[in-house]
Amino acid sequence: MPPEAGEADVLDQALRRAGVTLFAEKQYAEFRSSLKSGQRDLAREKAKFGWFRNYGPVRAEFKRIHQSGAVLLDKIEKMKSGRARILAEAWDVSAERVRQLKRMTDYFNENGEVRKNLTQAEISLAEARLLIKKEDYEKSRNLLETSERHIRLAAQSAAAVLNRYLNEEQLRRWQAWAAETVSESKSKGIIAIVVFKLERKLHIYRGGVLVGSYDIGLGRFGLSDKLYSGDEATPEGKYRIVKKYPNSEFYKALLINYPNDEDMAAYASAKKNGKIPAEAGIGGFIELHGGGKDSLTKGCVGLENIDMDHVYGLTEVGTPVTIVGAVSVENSILADLKKFEEHG
Repeated sequence: MPPEAGEADVLDQALRRAGVTLFAEKQYAEFRSSLKSGQRDLAREKAKFGWFRNYGPVRAEFKRIHQSGAVLLDKIEKMKSGRARILAEAWDVSAERVRQLKRMTDYFNENGEVRKNLTQAEISLAEARLLIKKEDYEKSRNLLETSERHIRLAAQSAAAVLNRYLNEEQLRRWQAWAAETVSESKSKGIIAIVVFKLERKLHIYRGGVLVGSYDIGLGRFGLSDKLYSGDEATPEGKYRIVKKYPNSEFYKALLINYPNDEDMAAYASAKKNGKIPAEAGIGGFIELHGGGKDSLTKGCVGLENIDMDHVYGLTEVGTPVTIVGAVSVENSILADLKKFEEHG
């Protein structure tokens, strides 16, 4: 048998392994038709008596068949390479978006939907990566689309939590509270505390000058404003220390005068409008305490014990404690979220 016929058969197998029917079904059908025609011509030539056989035309025919098949195989490999590159680039984009969202939301606890969707996105991405390597591009594309859907849902959940931090009126209120507290510290020459919930920071001022900054932890729904007992939110407002506990359940603690008049007014309004359970009380006993910034509180502000030592030692009954969400939309977390949404 002419070697060209065998080479054409080997090429046909290579085309099948390359998944030719997925990329160029019509062209492959034409190749197969030519190959079958060549095989029939070869069979007729082989059926002739030895002296009368002439494989020249058949060899030339198989050369042409092989050449067309080689062109088709090269085309398929380029298509596959291009598709793999596009999918790999899409995978990289999705993976980076997951990393960005995790970085932005790891610090806050109101993240049930965020965590759930990011986990689903990561599972889909892991499966997609394996399928890209296996050249199963259709399934990997579907998984990448599934991953993006979960990423969008995670971003929407994060935005829902952070939305009020972008509200200009709310920001102005927080800015005013913080400025008034620093001003009081300066005018009276006293210690004052400002807690920034979004950035997870507690700042201490003496005579209006920043003298200490500490990382803090909040409750499960710490970024929300506290409305009633059991909501596990951290209140926002201007308070004062009303009692110091040198030995509390959480190391040392500073009790603040929550609820104040503004808190009680907000509670009454929310209850009247049916925004909180009818049987819920307003709650109280909100502290700045030790025990570690990573231990979830029920609405209090947690610090590492060594930091609590410093804060406890600087403060006294009557020390102003102001708790705000944020004071600027230029906050790095909000800026990252806005960029994420713009490029999503």
